[in-house]
Amino acid sequence: MPWNKIKRFLQTKIAQIGVFLLMLFIFVSNFLLWHLPIESLINATILALIVFVLYLLSSYFRWEKREEVLLDLKHELADLSEKLVERERHIRETEDILKVWSHQMKIPLAAIDLMAQTEINPTELKNQTFALDNYLKMLLEYQRISNISTDFRFERFSVALVMRDLLKKYSSFFIQKNLSVTLSGDWEVVTDRKWLALALEQLLNNAIKYTNEGSLTITIEENKIELSDTGIGILPEDLPRIFEHGFTGYNGRGHYKASGLGLYLAKLIFDRLDFAIGISSDVGRGTKVEVKKDER
Repeated sequence: MPWNKIKRFLQTKIAQIGVFLLMLFIFVSNFLLWHLPIESLINATILALIVFVLYLLSSYFRWEKREEVLLDLKHELADLSEKLVERERHIRETEDILKVWSHQMKIPLAAIDLMAQTEINPTELKNQTFALDNYLKMLLEYQRISNISTDFRFERFSVALVMRDLLKKYSSFFIQKNLSVTLSGDWEVVTDRKWLALALEQLLNNAIKYTNEGSLTITIEENKIELSDTGIGILPEDLPRIFEHGFTGYNGRGHYKASGLGLYLAKLIFDRLDFAIGISSDVGRGTKVEVKKDER
């Protein structure tokens, strides 16, 4: 029995101990006043002490069980409180994201509606339809990745192969903007293919969105994926906040397609898959994104 526990227990029994000592004092006083045999006094006192100690021991074990139950309940309450705070945070985040997402969805819908009333531009219609599909996919995947019970399927695969599929998907945008793209190297990584591809797609989408001329260079090495563009860049004061949901930065606010959700979703996925992402940028010259396997 640790002394700290015994001390806390005795503090709960101060009243009972006080009553016992008072009764013992009265008992001894009566013996002394009536000049009763000292041997009887000693025996009676010892018997009273034994009975009281047995009572304290019995009370201690009952108290100890109650303390263990209370401790378990406190831990459960702390866990529930933490989950509640996390759930409330997630609800607030989701509400904020839905506001940004619903506003962003209006842009391609308005463009399509305008074309329906005037003249349909096949290329622009394709772009707006692609944007709608991308925003819908982004919201659905956010709901899945933010769920703590998301199941991952880990396998070994080629990162270069995944990037080639993404480049093929976005090939029309490279052609429209006359952007050159270079892909070199490879990395046989073990992770969830679908989720990594989705995170990389957000990075690629951002690079194309904010690069009006020049090129995109993708370099893949063992434990490293690097995307470098010649786009408009990011202001130094905006860099610390680029992974916040809904944050578009100064340059992003001037871009009608900016949603502030792509990098946020990518960061969520990379965190869940134990990847680290870093971004450096030079305004007017371009942005470089590095993705590495987090070895912590």
